[in-house]
Amino acid sequence: MKRFPISKNARNALFVLLMAFSAFLAFEPLFENLGQKAAQEFAAAIFGTIFAAVITMVLLTKQTETEQEKDRNDKVFEQKILLYNQVIDTLQTIFEKTEDGSLKITRKEIMQIEFLLAKMMMIGSDKTIYEFKSFYETVTNNYSSDTGIVNLSSSDKQIVFRFADYCREELGLSTKNIEKDILEDIILQSELLSTMQQVDDIDSNAIETIKDIYGYLVFDLNIRNQNISFTSNGFKAYINKKQTDDGCFLKCVIDRDQVYLVLNKEYKTKEFEKGNLDNEPAIILKSSDRKNIELHFPVIEKLIKESLKETIV
Repeated sequence: MKRFPISKNARNALFVLLMAFSAFLAFEPLFENLGQKAAQEFAAAIFGTIFAAVITMVLLTKQTETEQEKDRNDKVFEQKILLYNQVIDTLQTIFEKTEDGSLKITRKEIMQIEFLLAKMMMIGSDKTIYEFKSFYETVTNNYSSDTGIVNLSSSDKQIVFRFADYCREELGLSTKNIEKDILEDIILQSELLSTMQQVDDIDSNAIETIKDIYGYLVFDLNIRNQNISFTSNGFKAYINKKQTDDGCFLKCVIDRDQVYLVLNKEYKTKEFEKGNLDNEPAIILKSSDRKNIELHFPVIEKLIKESLKETIV
């Protein structure tokens, strides 16, 4: 027979109700046997005192448990702040040594990350643990014991920002995560635009368009950062981190006031102009038509998703 657990609060409430009900049933026959009014009042006073004592005991017990829980939560909160600051400081030290996409890291530093992950498993939320675990896997999977070098895409810093965002939510500083467009701006402003040539000539609407496309890949299609390769004028998206030519399902190139999308198949669409990029058919998204691009972005998303599926097949 399956038994359903009863919480301590429910047991206390049930105990009080049973005692009150029992006292109510016992009063009538007791008063009938106690003929004198003084005796009846004395018995009522005793029952009232006992009942009040029981309720007071239950309330004090609950208050003690609440205070203990609050004290425990306060201590855990303080430990979380200390730990998360330690994690951010450690990651900052690691990324400061990055040169040309390569990072020289010692086994001691990898061990520090491992123990930080172990500490996080004690007090962190599932999302926060998972995000830091993603960075740990990125480091260990790309680490060469011979050279002591980890090949990191600079976009891997997005893991750090997303981790900080989850910490913010877990600490109760916000009821929701930062909107994805803010994370897009943080990453692309430092990664995509820093690698582009002739940045001064790029139209702001074209920049926003390429950010939207990148955000869709990472946040909606869940394409890992390791599957995206930044170039001097845009980026390429692959089905896996090997980044082979036959695994590329999207090329996104920005050229001053327009963005070119090269998919693995020539799609026919009335919404956007057709052009060529390096002798490949491309969809042209003009910055002058930014509002229409936003209206028709579901079409872009559909084409990218279809291109991804065909590349996987």
